[in-house]
Amino acid sequence: MIKPTQRKLTFIFTTIVIVFNALVLLISFITFNRSLTRSLKNHINHDVQDEYLAYAKNGDFKTLEEMREHEYFQVFDQEGKLISGTYGFQFFNLPVNRDLIAQALSGKQKYDTVDYNNERYLVSYVQVDDQNVSRVAMPLAAILAYERNFVNLSLLMMPVLLVISFLVSRYLVNQAMKPIADVFAFHENFSSNVTHELRSPLASLKGNVEVALRKERSIDDYRETLRLGLREVDRMVDMINNLYMLASSKFRPLDLMKKETNLGSLIRKIVEARRPDIISKKLSIDMTGIDEVKYSCDHALMRRAIANLIDNAVKYTPEGGIIGLELHRDEQRLTLTISNTCDGFNREEMKNFFQPFSRGQNAIQRGIDGKGLGLYIARYIVKSHGGEITVKTTSDRLCTVEITYKTSSSSLLKLI
Repeated sequence: MIKPTQRKLTFIFTTIVIVFNALVLLISFITFNRSLTRSLKNHINHDVQDEYLAYAKNGDFKTLEEMREHEYFQVFDQEGKLISGTYGFQFFNLPVNRDLIAQALSGKQKYDTVDYNNERYLVSYVQVDDQNVSRVAMPLAAILAYERNFVNLSLLMMPVLLVISFLVSRYLVNQAMKPIADVFAFHENFSSNVTHELRSPLASLKGNVEVALRKERSIDDYRETLRLGLREVDRMVDMINNLYMLASSKFRPLDLMKKETNLGSLIRKIVEARRPDIISKKLSIDMTGIDEVKYSCDHALMRRAIANLIDNAVKYTPEGGIIGLELHRDEQRLTLTISNTCDGFNREEMKNFFQPFSRGQNAIQRGIDGKGLGLYIARYIVKSHGGEITVKTTSDRLCTVEITYKTSSSSLLKLI
């Protein structure tokens, strides 16, 4: 759906840009033509008033006839009979316009465009005295050449403009459509993963119920079936809550109910809740860097974010590994660092570390349970509080997740 829409919008925008450019060229051509014609008329008036007309009024036809100019100046009587003019005037046999002669005798100067001997001229009639008028004929060959060059240049530019218009339109459309395309891709991926993730617990729940109904069973068997069913329901409820957060994360930050929270105490309680897993994997927990820090935040959401990060550290730390926790606050920022030994990540895994439903190859091979939502949701919560979360690995196979908040300013809500 997105690709056809992008192509359609690109075609529309390209057409609009081409039409706009064509209009600009047309207006430029008209303006160029009028400017040249106006300059030519001013030139005619200057030559008529300051040069030729002065000799005609003084009756100095001999001097006039010796003048070799590229325009043609001729003097006629009121009947249209040729009297004199510039050099070779008698050979320039352009037909006389008697209407313009009459208007010139009445003091009105008019212009006319005439074709003569396969050439175009701009012609003007001007009054000399009560009995005579003058005619100036200026060849338009230079103007026509300029106009042809302008048209030819415009035609040469059109393919270039077409290509540039298409490329610019495609770039702008792609940039404008990118957020929409991301949303469509997000929802497509979201729907696919929701279907996949809910199918497993529903299938397990359905299977347990079907087995329980095949024959009469003891009360303990039914209780076990209900217990297993409740576990799957809890899994689905937790998954739905995660998916709800995932669906909201692209559009808005979370609504926060802030209150002062002792983060040091919160972290200790989360670690204590994971104590059985820590003991079973023989992990070492270093919490000597945990300060008693109070911070205004949404207690439930912050607990969830930190719990997700600690859960990941416990799950992905190899047996006998070390987990280190540090929390401190100064005048400028609050920092929580969670480090754990790991099997390492490649560049592609690091790039997709906070992407939803993304899981590392080691986690898949080792059969570690997870949906790939914990880090994404933790990041969403942290950013909704105005913080930043980063991850890095070191050469000594240590993975470090760091959360920072600026304490000198209010939390600025920011979508991921």
